[in-house]
Amino acid sequence: MRTVKYKDKATGRKIVKVGDLGFLADRTCRHNWFKIHFRHHKLKWMLRKADLIVAENKDVADGLVRYYFIPRDRITILH
Repeated sequence: MRTVKYKDKATGRKIVKVGDLGFLADRTCRHNWFKIHFRHHKLKWMLRKADLIVAENKDVADGLVRYYFIPRDRITILH
């Protein structure tokens, strides 16, 4: 999971950039169930507090809508 959370110093907005959601879809990943569960809830908390959500591509944006029920108008896609 490549997720970055930072605060924009100029505007003060909380921004979350999500790189991939492979830990949710791929059940053959190297992490045990606790790490998957922890990452899921950590990302869920970060997305709830974010002012701006940036997805790396359309597949990640679709995953955010599917798994976390984030409205599409809150998501910005980079590529």
